[in-house]
Amino acid sequence: MFDRFITHTARISPQSTAMISFDGEISYSRLDADINRVAAALLKEFDPLPKVVAISYQQLHPHWLFILALCRIGVASASVSDDAFVAESEIKILQPDLVISDEMFDIVDGPKILVLDSDWVRNVLKGPAVDPIRPPEDPDRLARVAISSGTSAEKHRIDFSCRLIESNLLRGVQLESVSWIDLSPARVVPRILPTLGFGSIHGFLSILVIWLVRGSIVIADREQYPAALIMLRPTVMIVSPIQLQEIMSRMPKEFQPSENLRLIVSAGIFPKALREDVAARLTPFIRVNYTTSESGILAAIPVTQHDHDDMAGWVLPWADIQIVDEHDQVLPFNTIGEIRVKSAEQVSGFYKNEAATKAQFKNGWFYTGDLGILDASGLLRLRGRIDGLFNFGGDKFDSARVSSVIKAVPGVIDAALFSVDNINGLAEPWLAIVQGEGYDNDKVSRAIEENFPNLPNVMALWIDRIPRNDQDQVYYSVLSDIVYKQFKNYKPRKKDLV
Repeated sequence: MFDRFITHTARISPQSTAMISFDGEISYSRLDADINRVAAALLKEFDPLPKVVAISYQQLHPHWLFILALCRIGVASASVSDDAFVAESEIKILQPDLVISDEMFDIVDGPKILVLDSDWVRNVLKGPAVDPIRPPEDPDRLARVAISSGTSAEKHRIDFSCRLIESNLLRGVQLESVSWIDLSPARVVPRILPTLGFGSIHGFLSILVIWLVRGSIVIADREQYPAALIMLRPTVMIVSPIQLQEIMSRMPKEFQPSENLRLIVSAGIFPKALREDVAARLTPFIRVNYTTSESGILAAIPVTQHDHDDMAGWVLPWADIQIVDEHDQVLPFNTIGEIRVKSAEQVSGFYKNEAATKAQFKNGWFYTGDLGILDASGLLRLRGRIDGLFNFGGDKFDSARVSSVIKAVPGVIDAALFSVDNINGLAEPWLAIVQGEGYDNDKVSRAIEENFPNLPNVMALWIDRIPRNDQDQVYYSVLSDIVYKQFKNYKPRKKDLV
């Protein structure tokens, strides 16, 4: 289904650029012909035809060739990490019938690994052109499988039909058109630098939206982002605040803000200092989105209207959002509670997990696990996660708020408050900290004492990177597991303050 976008553009504008990298460009006509070659070659490899195939491939170009070729022959795809250890855990959630990889790795009681390495791809692409493959399309067939982006501590598989993918893509195009219509740069051909992993449904859809409107994909590794911004000149980037902070730290000082670059920031805490730095040094054209893997794009706001760090955006016309209490009762405006949503792009539940589906899908609503505030004008603000609201000594502490205060301390790159049960089964506060230049332990302690005087003694975990998903949501369970593994016999000590 979505592979046909490539075919259509190849007919009306065959020489338009579909992919661009430091090594050159690939036109739509070439990409469409290559999809046919790979699709025909895959049909020879499959016996019988699988329903779901996961792809674990290091290079972006062949990874997308496999995705598009599988779609062309009517097989659903999924994307997993090219790290064998991570891929194994993802494959257990996705439950594909087969895995295509560029190298062999073992999975205990898992699907077959079909190794189709770069030599296999190169030989197929050198082969003669093949006739187009166009089987009858069923809009309700399974087309894409992904992992939920962290709306609960447990990861789940979510399924997308052709119809659901198409609906999500049209919403994305509509939002882009409305958001940037007053800007002259909006008239340039879109060229996206992907920063979200396309194992996530958002990363996957963002690339398809660009191809839907005849745009280009910039192929660059994470370390090449600054060079790609300068030399390959993307016009669109979709990033989380943490990703954006990392990119800004590596941007050369001589880089001039781009008049053509549009930046879409996935909702979370988007600090004013970072917003101003990005506007001054990268681009002034910034929009914040609030999305979930299960329900699509739900709210958005231009940064010119963004006057609070926790703004998620105006609720979009095709979405319903309510704030409810623990009894599912709708709360008054400007009251904090759980965000539940409803949209036409919503999946029906989690694959083969009835208990989790019942817990988060109720009466047509999807319960996001996010805490938020909605005002009468339709403006949504995020206030952290239900699983990030911790009770210590009878007082509740929002991890997002605590973390925001700590990250404002000079020398702190990132931070996250989390909970660990001690040997007596009592919840204790821990603070994971990523240190930067000029870090001062006393300043962190003072920030805690001044802003959270009721917070009990805090234990410190020094870490290289806070584990987060593409929406900047912290994996609290991963942090807790690190503590349990490293401090199996630890006993809380009163002077273990950060």
